[in-house]
Amino acid sequence: MKKNRPEILIEHPDFIAVNKPAGWLSVPDRFDSGLPNLYAWLKEQYGEILIVHRLDRDTSGVIVFARHADAHRWLCEQFATHSVGKTYLGIVEGRVDFEEKTVVLPVAPDPKTPGKMRIHASGREAVTHLKLLESYNRHSLLQMMPATGRTHQIRLHLQHLGYPLVADPLYGSGKPLMAASLYRSFHPGDQERPLIARTALHAAIIELQVLNGQHYRIEAPLPKDIKASLYQLRKTSAAVVQSIRNSSK
Repeated sequence: MKKNRPEILIEHPDFIAVNKPAGWLSVPDRFDSGLPNLYAWLKEQYGEILIVHRLDRDTSGVIVFARHADAHRWLCEQFATHSVGKTYLGIVEGRVDFEEKTVVLPVAPDPKTPGKMRIHASGREAVTHLKLLESYNRHSLLQMMPATGRTHQIRLHLQHLGYPLVADPLYGSGKPLMAASLYRSFHPGDQERPLIARTALHAAIIELQVLNGQHYRIEAPLPKDIKASLYQLRKTSAAVVQSIRNSSK
């Protein structure tokens, strides 16, 4: 599959903000898989680049890298103290039964499956604020604001609620969203390209402060696969019970 190219959102003396395409790694993996990664891509262009946080390979959206040691310490402290504002958008399976909800459930590694997390009392506290944006026949569009930054926190919390992200291979069915499946006349044998075949999660907004105290709100537009999915979901839904809210308000 041809990979989209990253997009530089902000080029600041302290940091670089990038719109990460789905399928790109944030940093090189330890298996030397050969998959494209943002760290190497940015290092070729800017030289010194320091890692502040990460996004999962299949998650698209805003990610920030520091450009020097002082900015790195400052930004890492903001992430560690959860003072960075993070807003995600995601399409989940099912029509959710709430308009707003806060999930507070501890997250710990799953000893049975390397790389997977689970809800467990021994885990670290994880808090996710959820808001319904749109509801369709068998899916929902949610805004997710994690107050903590645990591995797979959003994906795991949604699975626990019974509304896993579309096409999530670890915490959901892993099945891609197909346009034909949204119609009553759908036949399993129908051949078509999926609307979205990766975990339907997008890091839409990051809000942070730089060393001089200036506040930045960095937004990444929705990628084509999520936009195409929302178009078809709206088109085929019997009724959209809530219109999308402007996240800038």
